[in-house]
Amino acid sequence: MIIYKNAPEEIAGYLEDSSNFRRGAADGLYLPENESEVVRVLTECSEAGQPLTISAGGTGTVAGRIPVGGRIISVERLDRILTIDPAAQRASLQAGVVVEKFLAAIDRVGRFYPPFPTERTAMISGNVSTNASGEYSYRFGPTRQYVNRLRLVLSDGEVIDLRRGEVRADANGRLEIGNKVIRIPDYRTPEIKCSAGYFSRPGLDAIDLFIGSEGTLAVFTEVEVKLIPALPPRMIMLLFLSDEARMLPLLEEIRGQRKLETLSLEYFDRHSLDFLVQDFPQIPAEARFAFYVEGLAGELETWLEILEKYPLVDTWVGADPAAYEKLIGFRHRLPENINNYFKTIKSLKVSLDFAVPGRHFHELYRFYQEMRSANRHLETVLFGHIGENHLHFNFFPKNEAEREEAYGLYREAALKVIALGGTIAAEHGIGKIKYQWLELMYGREGIAQMVAVKKVLDPAGILGLDTIFPRELVKG
Repeated sequence: MIIYKNAPEEIAGYLEDSSNFRRGAADGLYLPENESEVVRVLTECSEAGQPLTISAGGTGTVAGRIPVGGRIISVERLDRILTIDPAAQRASLQAGVVVEKFLAAIDRVGRFYPPFPTERTAMISGNVSTNASGEYSYRFGPTRQYVNRLRLVLSDGEVIDLRRGEVRADANGRLEIGNKVIRIPDYRTPEIKCSAGYFSRPGLDAIDLFIGSEGTLAVFTEVEVKLIPALPPRMIMLLFLSDEARMLPLLEEIRGQRKLETLSLEYFDRHSLDFLVQDFPQIPAEARFAFYVEGLAGELETWLEILEKYPLVDTWVGADPAAYEKLIGFRHRLPENINNYFKTIKSLKVSLDFAVPGRHFHELYRFYQEMRSANRHLETVLFGHIGENHLHFNFFPKNEAEREEAYGLYREAALKVIALGGTIAAEHGIGKIKYQWLELMYGREGIAQMVAVKKVLDPAGILGLDTIFPRELVKG
């Protein structure tokens, strides 16, 4: 029997994520434990026209899993690792498997899953639904390229089993998915780190349409992923500098080291470091920024030789297990502290999740710095995945006037990024708080083509309403 809950106190925990979105509401919660129960929930809700929002681990930042009315279907009880095949380097798992549990299981057989996200309490289906990226995406890329197979249920109850390479769009953009036929959107997803809207490329593989669809097209029940051999011992370096003029040259020096195995390359501005001083009081006061570099422990001496010509204020190295774990904590604490601060000041997150092609990154970085200089009264922080030309630029508006100002600057930056061939959502998706910026990126026609895809695959228009685009476009 399907577990169904409707007491407000039982639903409350499903009306939040890391976005601080406060308009969540639902009148019921389904907790299926197998695919048959998922089919039943979807069929009944579809027939009744009952809006249904899919919930996974709740680690998202754009309110994708938070309903605005209707009911919730959580995949948390679909939590079994089905198979791990070390020789074939693949694993199959149900949608609700927690990433941390999965990583531990494959580590025991000498295998690794590279695109795991920073939030290890996330569930695998949530990662797939947002094409999530993690701390190693600089070296290994995002979730998309590691998904071999998806088993999913459409809103009318049709079960689809998609294996990569088996179903592709024809030359006219026509794509057959089960008993339905869609036309893929005419726009082309940028060839950079991107989680903005439905993925579209010539000859689109059907599986890629669902990866990154943010719970608007189907409920995932099983995922098969690629694995790689377990990584050798690793080390982390934190490089603190006081001269901001050396930032871009050092960045290019690090990115140009082709003989070294750089797994992660992150950036922290001074404001980021201030958010971390409470946890790491030894952060040098004179440091204006820091790079976080993760590589192989056996290459540490080579790294130190390369860095000798730069005037580092301090260098922290985590080469032994204890020091390594401590420096991982350095990276993970920052988004946690920032999210907690947003909650403290009771502000909806205003966070730029933009990325551009590498040839334009220097221009974008200077644009951000000029924007900050011209608006010093607004509190900001700049950090993130600089190796992938992707930084998180957060505003902390303290009142309505500052919030309106921050959104104006957001729009200005979005137009700049789009003009540079970039994306307004590199890794966190669109959710319920960014679809106005998606229209800037793809235009009204692009949004209309996404809606047309949804209307075919979700004919009752019940899944993930107000995520990616407003519900009135689906219901109109």
